[in-house]
Amino acid sequence: MVKDEMILYKKAWDSGNCSCMVSLFLFSFIFMVVVSFFSEEKEALSISLYASAILTFILVTVRVVGYWAKREENTVLLTVCEEGLHYYEHTALIQWKVITDIQIVDRKLSVSVGASPALDFTLNLLDTDLQETFDDFWQLLNRYYYPKTVYIYESSVSCGC
Repeated sequence: MVKDEMILYKKAWDSGNCSCMVSLFLFSFIFMVVVSFFSEEKEALSISLYASAILTFILVTVRVVGYWAKREENTVLLTVCEEGLHYYEHTALIQWKVITDIQIVDRKLSVSVGASPALDFTLNLLDTDLQETFDDFWQLLNRYYYPKTVYIYESSVSCGC
C-alpha cells in the first residue's frame, strides 16, 4: 500500500567512512606487528599490541561520537503530500499543477517549475533515508502528479571493460 504522505530526511549515518577507518586500522596493525616481530628488541611486539589496543579505543570512540552527533540531527529535505512538494530550501509549497516536469535519473530527483524557474531543484535520493522505499516514493509521485508522468531512468552499471 502506498503512503499518503512521505517525508525524506537527510541520511543520518554513512557507513562508508567506517570501512575506510577499519581498513586503515588493519593496515597499521599488521604493519606494527610485522615490524615489531622482526625487531631486535624483545618488548617491541607487546608495545605494538598495546598501541593497537589504544588505536582500537580511539577508532571506536570516534565512530560512536560521530554516530550520536549525526543521529540526533534530523534534517527534512523533502515532503511529498497531496497538495504538492515542499523542498527544504524553499519556504513555499510547490503545488502539483505548477510543476512541469519530474525526472528521476540514477536516483537524482529533478523538479522543474515552468512559471518560476527559481523553484527548480535537484535532490540526490541516495543522500536521503529513501533507500528501501524507492518504489513507494515514485508510486506516490505518480499518483499525485497524474495525468502527467514521472520520467524514471536507471543507467546500467558498467563493468569498466
